[in-house]
Amino acid sequence: MTSNVDYLSRILQRLRAFRREAGLTPAQVEEHLILGPGWASAIEAGTIYPSLDVVASMLSVYGKTLSDLAEGAIGSVPHIKRSIAAEGVGNDLDIHFAYAKHDATHRLLNATLDQFNQMILTLRNGLAQLSSQNVSDEQEKAIKTESVASAFLRAVELWPSANPSDVWWFLVYRAYCDQYNHPSEHSRLDFTQSWKRTGGWALERILERHYGPALAEHEINLVIADGERKVRLLGGINIGHRLEADKMDVLLTVRSGAAERLIGVVHVKASFAERRTDDVPMSQALVKAGYISPLWTMDCKSTPSSRPVNRGELGATFDGRGADGRSAKRKDIEDDGFFSACFSYNKNTLATPAAYRARARVFVCDFSDPNDAFTNFIVSERHQVKTRLGI
Repeated sequence: MTSNVDYLSRILQRLRAFRREAGLTPAQVEEHLILGPGWASAIEAGTIYPSLDVVASMLSVYGKTLSDLAEGAIGSVPHIKRSIAAEGVGNDLDIHFAYAKHDATHRLLNATLDQFNQMILTLRNGLAQLSSQNVSDEQEKAIKTESVASAFLRAVELWPSANPSDVWWFLVYRAYCDQYNHPSEHSRLDFTQSWKRTGGWALERILERHYGPALAEHEINLVIADGERKVRLLGGINIGHRLEADKMDVLLTVRSGAAERLIGVVHVKASFAERRTDDVPMSQALVKAGYISPLWTMDCKSTPSSRPVNRGELGATFDGRGADGRSAKRKDIEDDGFFSACFSYNKNTLATPAAYRARARVFVCDFSDPNDAFTNFIVSERHQVKTRLGI
C-alpha cells in the first residue's frame, strides 16, 4: 500500500515539460482554464493531486493527450494514492498521512507491510458489509462500530509493544477516513464527521470486548445498553442528581437476586476534550453516592507537524524536588476526584506517583492482558459498592 512516488514524479515532470513546450506560463494556464492563482504550479510540484478531468483539460491546452502523458512515464505498476500508506524502513514501518497542512509520518516499530495490510483489510472487509441492500440505520451503526473495533484490536494484537493511543489516532482513525476503505456508494461522505460518532461507539465496543470476559468471571457485567435498559437501570438508583440515560457510556451491572443492578458507569472518551460537559457532573454525582465512575481514555493529543507526537493531555506529575507542575486536567482527577479513577491507554501518559495521596489515581494500561489495573480496580470497587450500598 505504499505510494509510488517515482511514478507520480515522472507524470508531473512530463506535464510541466508539455506546458513549457507550449510556451505557456502557469499563470496563463490558470487564466485559460479559469483556475485560481497557484493551481498549475501546485499540481506540477505534486502538492495538490488533481482529478483526471483537470489533467485532461491542462493537456488539451498544451495540444497533448492522456496517452502522450502516460508514454514513457509508467516504469512499474502504480499504487493508488491513499489517505494513509505504509513504507518499510528496516524492521519498522513509516506510516504516512496528511495532518493539517503537513505530510506527516509516524514510525511504527517492529512492524511489516503484511501486518499493516492485515489491519487495513480487517477494517475494509468489515465496512464492505455496508454495500448490502437495505441496510438499516441500526445495522449501519453496528457494522461501522464492529469494523473499527475489530481493526483496532487486530492492530494491538499484531503490535503488542505499540502505544495503543498511537494505533488509534495515527492508524485506525486515518484508515477509516480513507474513502477507498468504504464501499463506492459512500464515496461522497465526510468521513471525518462520520468518525466522531463511529469512533465513540467503537471505543465502547473495544472496552466491552477486551474486558467483558475477565469481569464476567467476577460476576460483573460491562453493558452497552439501549435506551430502555438504561432508563430501567437508572430507575433503581437515587443519587440526588438527574442523570440522562443517553449520556451514559458503558454501564457496570451485577445481579442482585432476580434483578440487574447498576453499580457504576465507565466514561469512555478518545480525548479529554470530549468529556467535561456531559461526564463530569454525572461522575461527581455517582462518586458522591458511592458508585463506580472511572474515566477510560485513549488520551489522544498531538500537534500537527511532519513528525507528530501523541503526548496526551495529562502532562507532568511532580518534578524531582516535589514541585507541582500538574495540569488542571490531572488535578481534576487526583485532587478533586471528578472520576473515581482514570485509565489512560497512551504510553506517554504519566501514572500518579505511588507516594502521592490522591483522591483518585491515573493508571496507564495497554491491551496485552485484560487482567490488569482496570479489571483489578473494578473488582475491588465492586466489593466497596457492596459494603457501601448493599448491592
